[in-house]
Amino acid sequence: MKDFTTDLRFAWRSLWKNPALTAIAVAALALGIGANTAIFSVVYGVLLRPLPFPEPDRVIRLIDTNPSANLPRFSTAPPDFADWRAENQVFSQLAAVTRDNLNLTGDGEPERLQGARVSGDFFAVLGTKPLLGRPLLPAEDIPGGPKVAVLSYKLWQRRFGGDKGIVNRRLILNGESTLVAGVMPAAFDVPGRTEIWVPLQLVIDESQRGGHYLSVFGRLKPGVSIEQAQTEMNGVTQRIARTHPQSNEGWGVNLIKAQDLMVEDVRPRLLLLLGAVGLVLLIACANVANLLLSRLAAREREVALRSALGAGRGRLVRQFLTESTMLSLVGGLLGIVLAWRGTPLLVALYGTKIPRAGEIGVDATVLAFTLGLSLVTGLLFGLLPALHSSNPDLQSSLRDGGKGHAGDRRGRRTRSVLVFGEVALAIVVLVVASLLVRSLRQLQDVSPGFRSDHALSVQLQLPETSYKEEPKQVAFYRSLVPKLAALPGVTNAAIGYPLPFSGGRYLLAFSAEGQPPPKTLSDSPAANMGFVSPEYFATLGIPIREGRVFSDGDAIGGEGVVVVNRALAAKIWPGRRALGQRVTFGDPTQPDVQWLRVVGVVADIRHADLKDDPGLQAYLPLYQSPNAEVSLIVRTSSEPGGLTAAVARVVHEADPGLPIANPKSLDQLLADSVAEPRANAILLSMLALLALVLAAVGIYGVLSYSVSQRTREIGLRMALGAGSGQVRGQMVREGLATVLAGIVAGLVGAFFLARTLQSLLYGVKVNDPLTFLGVPILLLAVAFLATWLPARRATRVEPVVALRYE
Repeated sequence: MKDFTTDLRFAWRSLWKNPALTAIAVAALALGIGANTAIFSVVYGVLLRPLPFPEPDRVIRLIDTNPSANLPRFSTAPPDFADWRAENQVFSQLAAVTRDNLNLTGDGEPERLQGARVSGDFFAVLGTKPLLGRPLLPAEDIPGGPKVAVLSYKLWQRRFGGDKGIVNRRLILNGESTLVAGVMPAAFDVPGRTEIWVPLQLVIDESQRGGHYLSVFGRLKPGVSIEQAQTEMNGVTQRIARTHPQSNEGWGVNLIKAQDLMVEDVRPRLLLLLGAVGLVLLIACANVANLLLSRLAAREREVALRSALGAGRGRLVRQFLTESTMLSLVGGLLGIVLAWRGTPLLVALYGTKIPRAGEIGVDATVLAFTLGLSLVTGLLFGLLPALHSSNPDLQSSLRDGGKGHAGDRRGRRTRSVLVFGEVALAIVVLVVASLLVRSLRQLQDVSPGFRSDHALSVQLQLPETSYKEEPKQVAFYRSLVPKLAALPGVTNAAIGYPLPFSGGRYLLAFSAEGQPPPKTLSDSPAANMGFVSPEYFATLGIPIREGRVFSDGDAIGGEGVVVVNRALAAKIWPGRRALGQRVTFGDPTQPDVQWLRVVGVVADIRHADLKDDPGLQAYLPLYQSPNAEVSLIVRTSSEPGGLTAAVARVVHEADPGLPIANPKSLDQLLADSVAEPRANAILLSMLALLALVLAAVGIYGVLSYSVSQRTREIGLRMALGAGSGQVRGQMVREGLATVLAGIVAGLVGAFFLARTLQSLLYGVKVNDPLTFLGVPILLLAVAFLATWLPARRATRVEPVVALRYE
């Protein structure tokens, strides 16, 4: 312990004597460790932290799949869920859930809540008990059962101020008195961003086998593996398909652990960020190692004297590692501060695209990671200088008077190797960042097919209690549109559902008249459905290619009509006119099926992702096929953000109990759709810039030190007639030789790494020539500047002064 204390005091004095070097080293380490800590806090919170359930590995998602219909993952039909629950032998319980927004009124301002309807054993499957009160009960999950609800912790705090008397209070949800049964813990959030849970109260009807809208969770029985459960459920779905071939032929089920499914989309991106930030830390370590090598070269005499006085190699190594570890711990402390301030910004950058965002933070596990990382970092960058200087050449070191010549001769090759490594790692990070940035630009250049500028959207849901009859819904919508259009600054107003890039999707299979009916439901083509008012196409600027769009006359009781996009028309009626053709979204073999006549063809637009093709799209007239959940869209002559209050006022005047939700411009909806690739590109760009700066500093530092050690040689050469340009050119060439070798090695590594990024890129090849040419040129330019500056400074020294050096 005494030796350790002595080493600490000596290390502190040694670092204090060199404040500039210490500050540079600590700054580099703080940036590297802080970035690693921030990224790890996200990786741990999203990928590694277990779900807040008992035995979370036994919680399984059951997902419908139909490869023949190009539906690798899909929701479940209610009769199929009932059959799974009755016939399986591997799950202790199965539960179903579907999202449903609910209007909260009668207690403050009306508010639209993000809700979920769940079966009675939902909370039992997940194994989470309420913080207050009780969960929903199976006895309440029956058609026509009692109106009860469980609140999320956030809703309880935000709306009710954490009032513990909330249990057994009654709220007005969708116009009906509803009993509050309990409040869930803060960490419970399934499905994500749910504010309130109410009973599903399914009515099981065989006619629903084609209606897939449920998400199904199950808890495996003790001792049952997921592989065994998959085999069992394969048999169950095959038996159902044999019994109901028309609806279930081709359908199967995939079993995935709930946590794996939740994070599978973000896992490759987060691991990529973690790998990139790890490379940046290695560059910082190489930089600090070079700094310590340069400093230790000047301490050759000190080391030689200590060795001559009896200090063994192990004692010297321990001393130098103590100094490096002290540096890394100080850098780690500053890194924690950077991570603590940076992690919320990191989460905000991803927005809603990252799951479990509320659980991300710098907690005890992240602090333990940072401590371990700091210690490993200290050993990593300190070991090489320590081993290098712990076995000095006593005779040369003492004879040279401590000027570092002996150490320089031994350390020059080591410093070159470190620069080579810095450059190679920097190239890898720069190439990856460049590919993602170019991919983002390509994605942002994709036209969605409609005008997103100067348009505001808000969501609205009519409660069933007040608007159960379709004519009443239509009357409300008809009266609302003119009032919205009359607002100051509004040029167009419309209603539609689901709005592009709003997250909603309504997929229905259809059949065309005159074509052979499909053998099974999965053989039918499926179209994304839209329910829109007549003004919808003009308000969004969707071009009409043939025929007409809807009119006020396309209403309940009139001829059924539909508007389709060009992709649907070309697929179903290739080489023929779509106008006048008829389609149905029901069973074409039934005599009372409703046929809809195609009255118009409009341009293709993208609905969910700019990466995806527009797909098949069909629009139904809202006044003929009303939908209780809609979006209001108003286009303005100026910025639309200030119109939210005016739109809310119009809605409240029409119905004081109706809240609006999620006011967003269409530009913001588009921006949100690329939030994740944008966040990845920004973060990788920042890491690439940091890597470039660190590499430049490393190159500059090594060459500056080399110049300082060769001042006498430079003066002698210039005294013998060598020109300053000749000497400067030689030094630049020597410096760039190492850089070029690092660039080549880095490009090879980047080429193989880029092949794993294909799924993250859009419109850019993994071997993109512009990237693989531009990045080396950029680094070469920076490296040239970093080598030219010290070379220029050295050749400006007068030969007489240089010969007197040392």
